[in-house]
Amino acid sequence: QMVVFQAGLAAIPRDWYDAARVDGAGSWQRFRHITLPGLRHTLFFVLVTSIIGSFQVFGLVYVMTEGGPLGATDVAVYHIYREAWEFLQFGNAAAMSWLLFAVVFAATWLHFRFLDARRAHG
Repeated sequence: QMVVFQAGLAAIPRDWYDAARVDGAGSWQRFRHITLPGLRHTLFFVLVTSIIGSFQVFGLVYVMTEGGPLGATDVAVYHIYREAWEFLQFGNAAAMSWLLFAVVFAATWLHFRFLDARRAHG
């Protein structure tokens, strides 16, 4: 993700920072008015991919800690697994799986819609 941020920062023209400095903008103003808007697409991409990636950590949690001490490393997918196979509540696990699917689908849909809008506007 750091490489993605580095690429996003490199895409912001240096001339904008120079012009803002000449106009008397401070470092906070340059960050707020140039850097953040310039990284808007990058921030959204990293946010969506991080959310989707956070649902893919079942293997690590199961192998290393099985939910950890008092559920400290419990994640949604591991919770669904436990609901189905430890507590034998298959209906609840199925409902949670559909809810998880809806969340991941919505995040993915937003991401692709955002990318299409970005491509349409250059």
